[in-house]
Amino acid sequence: MGAGDLAKDGVIRLSVDLPVPTEIAWSLITDNAHIARWWGAYATLEPVLGGSFRETWSNGSREVVTSGRVLAFEPPTRLLLSWADDDWPGPTTVAFAVSEAPSGARVELVHDGWQVHPAGRRARLMADHAAGWRHHLDNLAAHAAGLAAT
Repeated sequence: MGAGDLAKDGVIRLSVDLPVPTEIAWSLITDNAHIARWWGAYATLEPVLGGSFRETWSNGSREVVTSGRVLAFEPPTRLLLSWADDDWPGPTTVAFAVSEAPSGARVELVHDGWQVHPAGRRARLMADHAAGWRHHLDNLAAHAAGLAAT
């Protein structure tokens, strides 16, 4: 697993190195069959510019829908999504960048735009999302390692 940082500028920055070529890493973050393996079958992506993203999950007793649109789709290096829960005042953005790394590929994630939230709620939301992204990127690394071993 790579570095992670909740920067002072209010941006979540995380990265993970994967033991697969960049083209495979790109498919891991854009192909729903792979997304289901490392993120969960409750997350779907329409991998085209303007396509939709949707994740349905449970927050205790309440179902939450996170959704957005594909704002940039530049295979095999850049995916940018708008991102908001159904009760948010506005969207944030999530960027995935894929690049070469010594071990294969590096996936960098940047989750920005948190200023749409009131200051009193922002820190908690960012901490929760940073932990969630770390979890998902750990799963992505495990999935990639399993593919590399076969």
